[in-house]
Amino acid sequence: MNQGLYGVSPDWWKHAVIYHIYPKSFKDGNGDGFGDIPGVIMKLDYLANLGIDAIWLSPLYSSPMVDAGYDIADYKNIDKEYGTMEDFKCLMSEAHKRGIRIIMDLVLNHTSDQHPWFLESKSSADNPKRNWYIWQPPKNGKAPNNWKTNFGKKAWHYDAATKEYYYHSFFWQQPDLNWRNPEVKEAMFEIIRYWLDMGVDGFRLDVINMLFKDKELKNNRLGIFKKSEVHNRNQPEMYELLRDFRKVLDSYPNKTSVGEIYTPPPGNPDLAASFLGNGSDMLHLVFDFSLVFSFWKASSYYRIINRFYKKIPAMGWPCFFLSNHDIGRSLNRIGWTFNRYEKAKLHAILLLTLKGTPFIYYGDEIGMENVNIQKKHIKDLYGKMLYPFFKGRDHSRTPMQWNGSKNAGFSEQTPWLPVSESYAKINVDSEEKEEHSVLSIYKKLLALRKEYLILQNGDIHFINKGKKNLLIYSRRVDMEEIIIVLNFNNKKTLAHVGHVGETSKIIFSTHKGTKIEKGEIMLQPFEGVIVKKGWW
Repeated sequence: MNQGLYGVSPDWWKHAVIYHIYPKSFKDGNGDGFGDIPGVIMKLDYLANLGIDAIWLSPLYSSPMVDAGYDIADYKNIDKEYGTMEDFKCLMSEAHKRGIRIIMDLVLNHTSDQHPWFLESKSSADNPKRNWYIWQPPKNGKAPNNWKTNFGKKAWHYDAATKEYYYHSFFWQQPDLNWRNPEVKEAMFEIIRYWLDMGVDGFRLDVINMLFKDKELKNNRLGIFKKSEVHNRNQPEMYELLRDFRKVLDSYPNKTSVGEIYTPPPGNPDLAASFLGNGSDMLHLVFDFSLVFSFWKASSYYRIINRFYKKIPAMGWPCFFLSNHDIGRSLNRIGWTFNRYEKAKLHAILLLTLKGTPFIYYGDEIGMENVNIQKKHIKDLYGKMLYPFFKGRDHSRTPMQWNGSKNAGFSEQTPWLPVSESYAKINVDSEEKEEHSVLSIYKKLLALRKEYLILQNGDIHFINKGKKNLLIYSRRVDMEEIIIVLNFNNKKTLAHVGHVGETSKIIFSTHKGTKIEKGEIMLQPFEGVIVKKGWW
């Protein structure tokens, strides 16, 4: 078990494994059917034994919960659904004792319409906080421009009392802040310092590329034959703001940040990497969504991963994820109908051996899948609005499956979302007893990362870029080298790993009995192998 945070490098975030918790679904600590902070505290030993280094918590702030806590009414308080501020401080203390850092989700683009700032802003057209949000008069009796929300609805909401529209990138209950007003920046930076002073170790920044909108509110143009023009995101002013944000973080020791730069398929690594600046003056890490849109093909994975590496600045550092609370779980990707758990094991090897910081979404380490939620049980407002064309995001937010007892050990009460029917077999208790379970694979890989530091800090070199549907790469530091071999095929495949000495040995495999002879390995279907290279 980890022994606290003493002596940790300022660059700890480069070598850490970060575990993403959706608090409402992790563990119910008070018996009301909802996950909470006491529940997370109850499972800290599990996380420490798993081998992760930090927790990213989806929003815990006071909220009306229109959008699962991403509509914040008070940035300096914990929502009573999750517990109290004392509970949160206890979580930080207990996590830090175990060498686990705490990263908070931070929503800077918008607030709840119940936030005191917005209540003041909408109270009158001449209120001092009117310009804290994006208000505009009607244009020819209609909305100011053609901007749409992220789910394609009208993005301007009319306020009859003041006879103006306000802009919202998401639901109308989530008005966007006006980041062109320096008072907004000052207030938000004060909130950031509040949590840093308390001891949090960093922030995950929600939709950070959306904070600034075009100053002139120009219409978007979505072209088929002409280049699209999008004016309600990705504005150049964002970069200077992030430089100032980084200065705040750097004024505290050992803090980090990761930004969500969401783009539609197939992703945009150029845009994502641009938010790293020169690698040391903006965000520490950024999420590029390209990998989650990939088909199950070794060459596709190589192209996406290598393209992202090429965009990372010289002083920058990549990170990777395969699932999250918005896009769903990786086991349910297109083309994953068969052999899901074998593919999940390969995904685990990939995630934990690539150069970069890995993010694990809760439950992925046991092979949890998306759950088909019946209409009557849907909680996500997206699902309620767009059903049956889109059933929302609840399918990947279901309760963690701890054991085979009622409600999967998540709660003694009926959970807020249905538990997957797979819980009797797919659960922590069962998989801890099974040598080749998905959980056992994750635990072995996480232990290997700590035993062989080359897997944390080594350079990466690709040996096979997808030929014969194999992905082979090595991690190197000086004369030390580890080779990772992934078979994407549902058949035996001979892999050539190059010249290796007779002292080379397989230090990990998803299958038993695998051997390396004269630089060749006969791989079983969907087998993953890690080789410690010997030079004689």
